Amino acid sequence: MRSLILFLFLFAWLSGKAQVHPQLGARSYGMGNTSLCANDVWSVYNNPGAFGLMEKTSLAANAENRFLIKQLSSQALAFGFHPSKGGNMGVHFQQYGFELYRELNGGFTYGMKLFDNFSAGVAINYHGVFLAENYGSKNTASAAVGLLYAPTKNLKIGMRATNISRTRLAEFNDERLPTVFGLGMQYQISKKAVCTVEAEKDLTNPINIKGGLEIQAHEIFDVRLGVNSYPFLTSFGFGLNLKNFQFDAAAQWHSYLGLSPSFGLLYSF
Repeated sequence: MRSLILFLFLFAWLSGKAQVHPQLGARSYGMGNTSLCANDVWSVYNNPGAFGLMEKTSLAANAENRFLIKQLSSQALAFGFHPSKGGNMGVHFQQYGFELYRELNGGFTYGMKLFDNFSAGVAINYHGVFLAENYGSKNTASAAVGLLYAPTKNLKIGMRATNISRTRLAEFNDERLPTVFGLGMQYQISKKAVCTVEAEKDLTNPINIKGGLEIQAHEIFDVRLGVNSYPFLTSFGFGLNLKNFQFDAAAQWHSYLGLSPSFGLLYSF
């Protein structure tokens, strides 16, 4: 049993930073995990700064299965409230793993449009790790900040920093939650095409360069492609936009570990 828990924890480490997941939402998943400039409801986690520009109250759910192993699946919910005045407020929740090893993440985000082309936000996040067989559990919290700036009509620049509090996860070996910095750009190539480029760096691992492309093949149908440099991943996906509903599906491919599908549903009030 101990070897199984160790194996699953190793998989969690290989497939993403444990306790701090890169991005949420199948749309981001299909575009190479780029999301710093997207202002949909998933920005409640992906970039608190972009969350300040969310234009509609929205509710979303997403499911992901890493490498087609059910023990490495995750589910996420996000809700964003867009009042008539003031900034946007939202919450998110995600669980990952199964009964022997489970991570729970949640948080509250506040984002505000400060100027016509500039917004900022802050998030307070909860992190919980639970191990079976009396291995114990750990609960802690961290803070994240984000900015979004649009110097032109077609260009957006986003920034996010997670765990700026440098929260410690365990006393042994001074283990801390990853502190991750991200900087990205989104450019509207035409009315039907947008591309994204982002750089992500934590304090220990090499920089990850990410790119994504979204093409509106039909007025209700989008096609998406993406790539990551570290670890090297390719991704693809699509989206269906039906009035207030949006359905997204995506998959990422790791050359050694295989396929990871993701599905999401978003409703805007």
